Amino acid sequence: MPARSAFRLLFYHSGADGKPLPPDDTLLRHVEALFDTGDRICQLNLLARQNDAGTFAAKFLTALFNALIQYRVMPADLTAGKLPEDAEFLLKNALLLCNCLRELPGTVNMNDSLLPSAGKLFSKLPACGSDLQAFAAILAGADPFSGSRVFNYRNGEFFPVTPSSVKDINKFFGFPGVRLALHEHFRDFSAGKTSLPLLINSLPGYGKTSMVISFALSVPDTVVILPDPGALEESWEKLISALSYRRDHRFVLFFDDIDPRSINWYNFRTNVGGAFTPPENIMPVLTANYEFPPSILSRGRRISYPVFDEERCLEMIEDFLVAFGMKKPPRNIVSLMGAEYTEEFGQKKFTELSPRTLMRHLSSYEKDPRKRKQIVELSGGGMITRPDAELFYEFNIELMRSLYGEEYIQRLLKERLRSL
Repeated sequence: MPARSAFRLLFYHSGADGKPLPPDDTLLRHVEALFDTGDRICQLNLLARQNDAGTFAAKFLTALFNALIQYRVMPADLTAGKLPEDAEFLLKNALLLCNCLRELPGTVNMNDSLLPSAGKLFSKLPACGSDLQAFAAILAGADPFSGSRVFNYRNGEFFPVTPSSVKDINKFFGFPGVRLALHEHFRDFSAGKTSLPLLINSLPGYGKTSMVISFALSVPDTVVILPDPGALEESWEKLISALSYRRDHRFVLFFDDIDPRSINWYNFRTNVGGAFTPPENIMPVLTANYEFPPSILSRGRRISYPVFDEERCLEMIEDFLVAFGMKKPPRNIVSLMGAEYTEEFGQKKFTELSPRTLMRHLSSYEKDPRKRKQIVELSGGGMITRPDAELFYEFNIELMRSLYGEEYIQRLLKERLRSL
């Protein structure tokens, strides 16, 4: 049966012993069973129970698209003026399969126990006749990575998302060493010069998530994948396999805000710098509020944010004013704005001293011209206050104590004493 041969060509894969294996996907298993004439009504009803016509068409076209990808037929090949030879052969088989499914309900006796919806299940599949170019264009539209550059990965599927934290990389202030490292690393990844994993840590509220996504999207052809945390431990191979064929994109696997202390690192150690290496178009990026273990740090590039203190507070404010249009912000204005920020923290207008709350505070200057005028007038006075250094110190010590424990604080104090 030609349709059965087309199905096996497109969806069977090689087992460990080299023998062909049927697909794991339940929907495709039901479709293959339709080629058994003695079981068609049951299989049609099972498919109709789980899918309407539109859902089935979307899932099946995506499966066909993925099958072509695994034969290294890229979306650009499908939309080219002349189809490559292999692509044309595979498309003919895919179109044969679609046409066969569209006609299949007509071969079943409608008086039997066939659900009416099952008889219409394939009605939304494309009716292209023998027009391969039209069919190729439809399959190209099934590309899960078209129309977006950021995706969640859940249960083996990719879902487009629009992160609210993405902004222009010139809108990040302070931490020049961190920003430079991120810019250089993502630029080199885009150019194919490196795919070394990034291992990023800081205290909470430093903007790790927003920085990673924004800097990743600032270079061309990069797609950010946001897997669920379990993918790092359980479905790493499946995720890598799904992306390894897509040489037309460069993928950042962004595991955000993980807890390195509770992760089972076996899959990561095995597949990153161990027995295997991810394809060069895939780069893992991991962020955490805790230190990564040495066995993991050795497999990537570490980026660690320095602690946010009064000097880095002033540094961020100065960068903010430059971006706002001041070529050389007066030190008096910078100091007064920093002092106002720590004073509002003391008044409990926000709960943490961090880059996150500082940027929230600075946004009030963008929105309020009267506030800008007032700070300029105050800067001409005789007394100029600075942000409270002791307040930063106490807040950071308590935050580190709550995150890392008393032993960590004692170790910091010993290191400080040794340095003196």
